[in-house]
Amino acid sequence: MKRQPVLEVIAVDVEDAKAAEEGGADRIELVSAMSEGGLTPSYGVMEHVVSQVSIPVYVMIRPHSRSFRYSVDDIHAMTRDVRVARELGAAGIVIGALTGAGEVDLISLQSCMAEAQGLGVTFHRAIDVSTSLNEALKTINTLGNVERVLTSGGKQTAPEAMLELKQLQQLGQTLNIAVMAGSGVTVDGIQTLVRQTGITEIHMGSGVRYEGSFEHPIDPHLVEEAQQQLLHASLPFMDSNAIRNGPKSKGGPVT
Repeated sequence: MKRQPVLEVIAVDVEDAKAAEEGGADRIELVSAMSEGGLTPSYGVMEHVVSQVSIPVYVMIRPHSRSFRYSVDDIHAMTRDVRVARELGAAGIVIGALTGAGEVDLISLQSCMAEAQGLGVTFHRAIDVSTSLNEALKTINTLGNVERVLTSGGKQTAPEAMLELKQLQQLGQTLNIAVMAGSGVTVDGIQTLVRQTGITEIHMGSGVRYEGSFEHPIDPHLVEEAQQQLLHASLPFMDSNAIRNGPKSKGGPVT
């Protein structure tokens, strides 16, 4: 199954979200506390961002950074956060959980996934510390309403894991679940990543910020360049309708 190219950009506030949209990003992952790898943003930030941009906003659902193992109380809070994100108009959520054995924790995720009905769902980089990327992807697929996984192929950064990402992409195509590559992706590295793995959903954070750091805002010109690189690299993997329709315009249609 061929998929449309999608550029997702991490935003921590409304200024980030607006800059990402201005540059032509297709989707926003809204988080807080990037110094801890990204946690759930406040309700106020969720509401403000969703109201200020027209592209889809996916909200991170992660109560702490200690691990991807969650207590009953953690899951209660996460389920409530999913409900609020849906009520505030988010397009989707970003979530994940593992057992102590490093397997996908289906039991813990049940209530969250039930509350996420009607929302898009991304399973986040918890998959990268699971015991088996392939087995985790198969298990995630059984949840039913997960659209994609965000992964660096089990390595620190995606560019270090070209072979692993290619294998995951092939399995994802078989399962009909998208694989999105993220972590350490730069504008200059997009074409190599796409062409070597076949992955056409790209997740970017510091790579589209001034000085390449989360201490600085998003540079919409870098977002625009990243989108152009992604579209160009993705042409061999796009269906004929997408090619005939041409590249998306800046700030183009929701995908």
